[in-house]
Amino acid sequence: MTTQVTLEELNRTTLARQHLLERAAGSVAAVVGDVGGLQAQHPEMPFTALWSRRSGPVTDLSSALTDRSVVRATVMRSTLHLVPATRWADLDVTSAAERLATWRPSARRAGVDLVELNAAVREHCRHVPRTVDEIEAFAATRHPGVDASAAVPAGVRRAWWRLASAGGGLVQVPPTSMHESRGPASYAEGSTWCDLTDDSADVDRARVHVVVGYLRAFGPAARADIAHGLGIRRATPLEAALAEIGPRVLRGPGGVELLDVPDGEVVGAGTPAPVRFLPRWEHLLVALKDRARLLDDAGRAAVYRRNGDVLPTWWVGGRVAGTWSVERAGDRAELALSTADGVGPVPRDEVEAEGRSLLTSLVDDASELTVRWG
Repeated sequence: MTTQVTLEELNRTTLARQHLLERAAGSVAAVVGDVGGLQAQHPEMPFTALWSRRSGPVTDLSSALTDRSVVRATVMRSTLHLVPATRWADLDVTSAAERLATWRPSARRAGVDLVELNAAVREHCRHVPRTVDEIEAFAATRHPGVDASAAVPAGVRRAWWRLASAGGGLVQVPPTSMHESRGPASYAEGSTWCDLTDDSADVDRARVHVVVGYLRAFGPAARADIAHGLGIRRATPLEAALAEIGPRVLRGPGGVELLDVPDGEVVGAGTPAPVRFLPRWEHLLVALKDRARLLDDAGRAAVYRRNGDVLPTWWVGGRVAGTWSVERAGDRAELALSTADGVGPVPRDEVEAEGRSLLTSLVDDASELTVRWG
C-alpha cells in the first residue's frame, strides 16, 4: 500500500533534511552535502545558508574552501554552488552532459569541437588558475578567425567561455570563491584541485549518485522536482537513474506521485519548526518545482521577483513569513524585516532574537545593531 503524506509532513520532512529544524554539528563538508549544496552566485550567500543549518562559526566555511573539502563550481542548473569536494565529480559530469547538449548547435556553427576545447582548457588550468578573460583568450587563440559570438544565440555574453566551459571540469578557487573577495574569479582544473585519483566519472553512474543526493536533501519529490532541481531536461536519463535506485513511492496532496530514497523517513507534521533566516537565492526555494510545502501564494509574491530574483527570507512555523535585508550606515547596521501579505501573528521576540544573532554573524564591525519592522 502506498504511503500518503500531507503537505505539513512534506514540510517538516524537507526542513529536517535541510537541517532547518535543528542545527547540525557535523563538518562543513558533511552539512553542505546533506542539504544538496549551497547556492552561491554571490560568495556571501552560502555563509547565511550555512549559519542557519550548522552550529559553529561561519568562518569555518572559509576554512573549508581553503582546505579544499568544499568547492565552488557550476553544477546543478548550470549555477554556481558550494558542494563537497568528494561529490564534485559526479555533480560536474551530470551537469556537463546537459550543458554540452545545450551548446552543441552553437559549437557546430562555429566549427568547434566542444570536448576537445574543454580538454585543452582543463589542461591550461591544471597548474595555474585562470580568469574567465584568460580562458577566453586561450580558447580564441586555438581557433583563429572564428567569431564565437556570431555562433551563439543573440544576447549571450562571454561566448568563448560558454563553449569552453560547457564540458565542465573547472572549479572556482580562493580567494575569489570566498566571502571577503571581490576580485575577478579564477578557475582551476577540478580533479587536480580536489586531488581526485580518477577523473573519468561515468555519467550514468554519476547521475544515479546525484539523484540519490537530491532525494536525501529535498525528498520526497516528484519527477518534475528532481528534473528541475538538478537541471536534467531529458526524461530518459532521469528514468534510467530512478530505475537503478528503486525509489520508495508515496502519494502527496492531490494524489501526486512522490519519490524518495528507499530508507527515507517522513517527519511528523507536529514537529516544532524554529524561526530561521535564509539568504538571497536560497537553494531550497529554487530546487523544488512545486514549492507549496514551503510557502503559499502570498509568500511567492513576496519572495520571487519578476526579474527572476529570489529575496532573502525569514521563516516561522516552517514556512516563509517575510523577507529581510541588512542596511549599513557608518558604524550602524540595521536588519529590516518585511512581512508577507496574509501572514498571521508572528512571534516578534523570537524573530528579532534570531535576526540579531544573524546580524552579529554577518556584521562584526558595527557598534550598533538594530532591527526594524517594515
